Amino acid sequence: VLGENAIAVRTKAMKCLSEVVAVDPSILARLDMQRGVHGRLMDNSTSVREAAVELLGRFVLCRPQLAEEEYYDMLIERIL
Repeated sequence: VLGENAIAVRTKAMKCLSEVVAVDPSILARLDMQRGVHGRLMDNSTSVREAAVELLGRFVLCRPQLAEEEYYDMLIERIL
């Protein structure tokens, strides 16, 4: 679904993933989830990028090791 052409679908997919991660934050450690989130951080759509940043911002606070181990480079790339 994250590769869908419709912007609204990709945005909703990120928001749904955010709800799943609320229940099980460890899912963000999976390689396929990392690739999906990274792809959405670089999405052409602002709303999709915002949903991805919101997802990471929300859960990096409760699992700081995710920021250091898996998502640090992605966040720095997005900032630059």
